[in-house]
Amino acid sequence: FAFHSWRVKDELPPTLRNPSAAGLPEKPAGVAAGGDSLHIRRPAAAARPLDPAAAPNSRVTAIQLASAESLAALQTQLYYWQMNPLAYSGIQRLPSAVGDKYVLFITDCGGFNNIRMAFEYFVIMAWLTRRTLVLPPPEGWYLIDFGPFARMKPERSADRVTDYGEFFDIEHIRAAVPIISTEEFRRREGQRLGIPPNVLDVDLRSTDGAKAWRRWLSGDDDHTRVSLPWSPLSHVIFYPSIEQVNAQFPDGVPKDFVHHRQIQEITPSIADKPLIVFPSCKDNNDFRFLVQVNTIAAFADEALSRSYKRMLRDNVHYRSIVFDIAARVIQFMGPFNFAAFHIRRNDLQYKEVFIDASDTLSNVQPLLKKGERIYIATDESDFDNFFKPFVDQGYEIFHWNDFFTDRGGNVLTDVVIPRKLEGCIEQVICALARVFFGTLESTFSSYIFRLRGYYDAPNTEVYFHNLKYNGDVRHDRARTYSRKPPKGQIYKSEHPSIWEDASSAHTTW
Repeated sequence: FAFHSWRVKDELPPTLRNPSAAGLPEKPAGVAAGGDSLHIRRPAAAARPLDPAAAPNSRVTAIQLASAESLAALQTQLYYWQMNPLAYSGIQRLPSAVGDKYVLFITDCGGFNNIRMAFEYFVIMAWLTRRTLVLPPPEGWYLIDFGPFARMKPERSADRVTDYGEFFDIEHIRAAVPIISTEEFRRREGQRLGIPPNVLDVDLRSTDGAKAWRRWLSGDDDHTRVSLPWSPLSHVIFYPSIEQVNAQFPDGVPKDFVHHRQIQEITPSIADKPLIVFPSCKDNNDFRFLVQVNTIAAFADEALSRSYKRMLRDNVHYRSIVFDIAARVIQFMGPFNFAAFHIRRNDLQYKEVFIDASDTLSNVQPLLKKGERIYIATDESDFDNFFKPFVDQGYEIFHWNDFFTDRGGNVLTDVVIPRKLEGCIEQVICALARVFFGTLESTFSSYIFRLRGYYDAPNTEVYFHNLKYNGDVRHDRARTYSRKPPKGQIYKSEHPSIWEDASSAHTTW
């Protein structure tokens, strides 16, 4: 594992430093940037330059050239994943008969980006344990199908249930991890595993049927199943075993990575059970699987820690329609030629992060270009009045509704846009900005930072509009990471290793 990413020196994570540019001594090749004691004998990942306005890289150039060529060319460039069928064996491992082993889970009870985080965890656990992932039956998702809506309100007559395939490319996930539906699982394995008749035969789309299924998943362990209360907020996995990880790191896994979490391992008794179950929200301490995915586990095999990050990048992504629609707005704005903000105002529980637009502008103005275009993803209902300070300072601001009007070139007019995907589309739009400012404590914002890393954006700095910046990169990085330190329990801020390691040498699994 690239644990050098978790050592902090001079108030900056080492993967965010350029030692030579900062006048600091270089480590010799082959020694981990975090210190010799970790016994990681490989060159550290290339540090990002201290100047975030550095010349565009080849990925940025390709996207900009594609945008100038045609909408279709830009849409293709936005598909950042790199499918390599030789690297993954999920399709070959699809169960053909009874007797397989499975990972089952209950969808997280939070909003979509909490659901996404937990889903990534379940996919990784199925991939790591070489099991088949069983997708839950369609059901209502909070703030997608029910709840206090600030935007994306469903029609009264709409069918208020959601399936994972509405958001994610299931076939691409299946290339890495075998996947079947709950219905298929019940048909294949119901009798062998002794699933009770009131669970085996019930209509899962009915309220009573859904409750019966969830109760069964949340039940006690037995000879066929084990529930793992391994919330990554309070637990960290040592893989393949505690003994092997400790042998790899005699001086110990860095304390900031473990970060008060309890160490777990997949014991033979767990591995032997046909079913591993993750009953989300059974309680808020051990059964909330919210995670910064690069902190799930410490690995004895460092290559494996990079491989799961590559699998996550290449196989677990939104459906192509999200990128196709986002491309229309990105082409209008100009890829990497505008600034973007995510400013959460309504349904976020952390009200202390709400600030006036004038304060936001004061915090980040040193990082903006005079009069530049700005895209603002927000649930603020009084957009024109609330964001008037931006207009008064000469900025040209846009938001979602503008692109159904002449002001936004009508680029979304007459486009069929699934209501549930609006937030995902805005995440991609923000990912293609020159610079992006998120909202503290928002998992919506955190995923945008990861997408920007996948796109190799010219500026992949993590900025929050709630914090005061002065334009000096060293100061601004220290400001971000003093509020969101790179520690194992911190899950609402993406760490650069999640995209940097995905592009490093990996192993076939």
